[in-house]
Amino acid sequence: MTTPTHMRRVRFGTAPRRGGALALLAGLTAVSGCSSAEPASPKPSTPASPSSSAPARVTPSPDSPEEAAKKQAVAAYESYWAELPKAYAVPAIEGTDLKRYTAAEALAKATAGVANLKTLGQVMTGAPVLADPTITAAELDKKTPNVTISACLDVLPWKVVKKSTGKPAPLPSGRVTKYVVTALVERWSDGWKVLKSTPHGDQPC
Repeated sequence: MTTPTHMRRVRFGTAPRRGGALALLAGLTAVSGCSSAEPASPKPSTPASPSSSAPARVTPSPDSPEEAAKKQAVAAYESYWAELPKAYAVPAIEGTDLKRYTAAEALAKATAGVANLKTLGQVMTGAPVLADPTITAAELDKKTPNVTISACLDVLPWKVVKKSTGKPAPLPSGRVTKYVVTALVERWSDGWKVLKSTPHGDQPC
């Protein structure tokens, strides 16, 4: 196993050689037997102290502006999928942060979805599971930076129920419940927003 470089730098003092010390003590004892002078006491050897300088701590380099922007875009997209189920559970957009993370077509679809649930007397319980959101395209040098995100969405835990009874609404049999979703996300003056969210029911994941 290779010893890390920062461990190899720490050197401890060399302990005195036992053989040499014993020979020295034996010589001093022999001299004292022939001389009336007090033998000089050997000075104890003091091991050198380990180096007090600790290894330099490696500080992770900060993200580049491009990487930071991408992370912010993905975070906004994840927040969109966290807020949408809250709106559909009421159903109402008011009282959620959905408008903070959506605009344009995505906000219009969410508003229409809420209105449709109200008309049918339904709500949606639970929440979908978003997995592996990945940026597949990015135009960060534009006047309005934008990215395209692809992810896998599992809607099986997201149930449509009758609001008055709580009973599940009938759904088509054989429907795909786990599929690819894509989104266009733009950076506006007040943050990143999902402008368009598209399900791809023909692309299971």
